[in-house]
Amino acid sequence: MEKSQPVTQGAHLAGSEDVRRLFRHIDDHTVAAVLALKPTIAQLEEAVARASGAGDMFANLGPEHGVVARIIDLTKELDELDDPSQ
Repeated sequence: MEKSQPVTQGAHLAGSEDVRRLFRHIDDHTVAAVLALKPTIAQLEEAVARASGAGDMFANLGPEHGVVARIIDLTKELDELDDPSQ
């Protein structure tokens, strides 16, 4: 019998509840598009942090790429909804 490997919290695949919790003004279509990328919770959290300007803490990792970059692209318009100055 195979032993399951321990998984850290951030390594779990994200569900729709995770996407909605992290992105307040997200529509069903965008939730589905984000979930189609099969992101982990850690990738969602990194995308939120980078998009909100907290990307400095990821400076040693370089620019966003892969799934994180795609999530930022898909949710870019949501930031504009949250920022009344735009």
